[in-house]
Amino acid sequence: MIILLIIAGLIFCGISVYFFYKANYCACTRAGKCDNPVNQYWLAAIAMAIISLVFCCLALHVELGTLLWLTLMGGCFLGGYISVKTNEKRRCNAKAVNALLKAEAN
Repeated sequence: MIILLIIAGLIFCGISVYFFYKANYCACTRAGKCDNPVNQYWLAAIAMAIISLVFCCLALHVELGTLLWLTLMGGCFLGGYISVKTNEKRRCNAKAVNALLKAEAN
C-alpha cells in the first residue's frame, strides 16, 4: 500500500512538473496570454503538486512524506531541466547546420 501511494505521488509530481514547464513555455511564446498566475497550466501544476504531496504524506506521514515530496519534485524538475537544455542544444545545432548549408549554397 505504501509503495502504491509513493508511485501515485511520483506520477502526480511528474504531471505537475510537465504542466509547470508547459506554463513557462506558453508564457514565453505567447506573452500576455498565458503568463498570468490564474492560467489553466499554472492551476493544473499547483493542483497536481498538492495531490502529489497528499499521496506522499499519506504514505510516510507528514514529516517524511514532505521530505519525500521535496525529493520527488527536485528530481522531476531536474529531469525536466536537463531535457529542455538538451532539446535547446539540438535546436541550436540544427540551426547552425542549416545556416552553414545555406551559406555554402550561396
